[in-house]
Amino acid sequence: MNKKNQPKNNVKPEKNYRNRIIAWAFYDWGDHAYITTTASTFFPPYFISIAASAFLSSNDKIITEAAKALSRNTASNIFAFTVSLALFAAAILSPIIGAYADIRGKRKKILIIITLFGGFLASMMFLLTTGMWITALALYFITQVIVNIALGLNSSLLPHVAKKEDYNRASSLGYAFGYIGGGLLLLINTAVFLSADALGISKGLAVRIAFLTVGIWWIIFAIPLLLIVPEPPAFLLAKEKKSGNHFKDSITRLIDTFRDIKRYKELFKMLLAFWFYMEGIGAIILLATVYGSALGLDMSVLIGTLLMTQLIAFPYALMYGRLPNNTSKWRSVFASMIIWTGITIPAMGIYANINRDISIASTAGILAINQLAGLLFSLFIGRYLLSGLMKRIDTKRAVILGLIIYCLIPIWGFFLHSKAEFIMIGFIVGTVQGGTQALSRTIYAGLSPPSKSGEFFGFYAFSEKFAGILAPLLYAIVGQITHDPRDSILSITLFFIIGIIMLWRVNIEKGSKIAIEEENAIKQGKI
Repeated sequence: MNKKNQPKNNVKPEKNYRNRIIAWAFYDWGDHAYITTTASTFFPPYFISIAASAFLSSNDKIITEAAKALSRNTASNIFAFTVSLALFAAAILSPIIGAYADIRGKRKKILIIITLFGGFLASMMFLLTTGMWITALALYFITQVIVNIALGLNSSLLPHVAKKEDYNRASSLGYAFGYIGGGLLLLINTAVFLSADALGISKGLAVRIAFLTVGIWWIIFAIPLLLIVPEPPAFLLAKEKKSGNHFKDSITRLIDTFRDIKRYKELFKMLLAFWFYMEGIGAIILLATVYGSALGLDMSVLIGTLLMTQLIAFPYALMYGRLPNNTSKWRSVFASMIIWTGITIPAMGIYANINRDISIASTAGILAINQLAGLLFSLFIGRYLLSGLMKRIDTKRAVILGLIIYCLIPIWGFFLHSKAEFIMIGFIVGTVQGGTQALSRTIYAGLSPPSKSGEFFGFYAFSEKFAGILAPLLYAIVGQITHDPRDSILSITLFFIIGIIMLWRVNIEKGSKIAIEEENAIKQGKI
């Protein structure tokens, strides 16, 4: 009788554990709607369309095509500067808010409050029309700050919702949910945009409707986290227990952490590496449509490509989550698919560069055939070729693999001449975007004491958002100097190369041991 009941007693805790991870991952499903629909797809070109006329000279009786192109380039550079400023603000605020959340034990509560505020302002972008470019920048600035602080707070919950051995899969699931959730809303909004004439609405109104849906989507999919994920307890350090000023304690804790930087040497090495390669990743995510618009690509091509990127990112993020798992029998197949795609699609891009009249339909067919051939190759040949190499693949090496592929993207962007190439580049981005970020988050989680997760993921957000400052800034400066967006996009390569070199120098095993010792000391009241 007892034996029959035992499995039932074990099933419920395990089910609750899975539900907790899924509820946590659903927050990414919601907040990525802002990243995909607003930040990456609709807002940049929409901003250029409502702002470019403000930068045309009123003295010119005849507006030339060159003048229009210059005004679009100026608008894109102003947008890039605003991105840098917003991410700078988020970088400064994230560690302070994270430390405060740790001390008060309100990581989840603060996350929900700023989600409600951010979702409301994101939907208010519906009111933007031609001539309101300053208001547009203000709303974009505030919502960018909020969403980036929210991402850091949500990541800080990872050590509290998943076991350490499940960090890779849980983090990858979050990113995969983010791409499929954000991609789904983008698909709906893209359908409305492309069907605007049939629906009897203008293209501009279709874009504004997309803004409206983002805030609603973001708030709705925060509900599972609110209802299911428990609030992690507060952890005051021994020397902080006598203070009643939590804000002061937050600043003091941050200062003490900086003073003890030698103790967290590997963690801060990881932050520095992450900072550099996230410069490149962030620039590509945020500036892709701006770059495409500056080159004169059609809006439907830009939106369709970014939609495809989100959908491709879903399965590839899950693949990356399995690469470091030495118990997975499919990891060599997944590695083969990633490497196959990273080699063969750029090779096809050379052909597309020479033959610039390849249609969108033909491009989609070529990519589909490529992936089918890659799957067959990986199942029957690639998995055996890589079986020996997979013994050496850990989380850090899996991230480096993705960053090497990332290096090809800005170089390819410099030589870009056709819409087929832009679509292929978008496909490549989708294969590495989610995986590299998900596994980076798990590396960092393993180097951080869970009791100080809010603070440490505040630093993570600081590094991630501060990373979004230099690359867009460099993009804008190079663009202003050369007046050629190709030079701007090529400059991004530098950040990936530096990031790879610095990540290779991080000793994850040593850093994880320090984090465990720190956590034990905190719980025993020794710190």
